Amino acid sequence: MKDIRPALREFLLGDSAIVALVVARVYPVVLPQGTKLASVVYTRISGEGDYHMQGASGYVRPRVQIAAWAPTVDGAATLANAVKNRIDGYSGEMGTGSNIVRVQGVFQAVEREMYDDIVQMYAVMRDFFIHYEEL
Repeated sequence: MKDIRPALREFLLGDSAIVALVVARVYPVVLPQGTKLASVVYTRISGEGDYHMQGASGYVRPRVQIAAWAPTVDGAATLANAVKNRIDGYSGEMGTGSNIVRVQGVFQAVEREMYDDIVQMYAVMRDFFIHYEEL
């Protein structure tokens, strides 16, 4: 079974516009405590498989939330747009070596903005459906 998460992280860090803003601060699920610099957090929020009469087809479509965090609202928007430019509509391979995942397409579903008083940072969160071959 292929796991999209390591390939997704590598794919995002393969973009110079994203790296210029976050260096390597791309995290799964949780923004590390005390982080006050622009960062990306990706979370698999749901998943859906595909089946035929013989069983699973190997094609899956998880919904992944990618949150762009920054100390300013403009910084969060700039980072979120860099992520969207990299991933929205993409098809091809993500990852390298044993982490290669063949992606049929990535499509944005929803978007929302927020400010978190606890971390004192702004976020732009976008959900994407990533269609890929799991097997």
